[in-house]
Amino acid sequence: MAKKSKKMPEFQPGRGYTKEDWDAVDSPELTDEELAKVRPFREALPDLAASIDRELAKRGKS
Repeated sequence: MAKKSKKMPEFQPGRGYTKEDWDAVDSPELTDEELAKVRPFREALPDLAASIDRELAKRGKS
């Protein structure tokens, strides 16, 4: 099951970027049209998903 990330409503220092970086990002909500085009990762990039699976299998379960 995929992990859902938490949205940070405001800048928090010490996370690898500056306040200026945080302020420069413009990430508007997706439109209904954009959301209709969204595909699952494994469907959109099957070769990459397979290579990740192979690498994780080599490492074994943690």
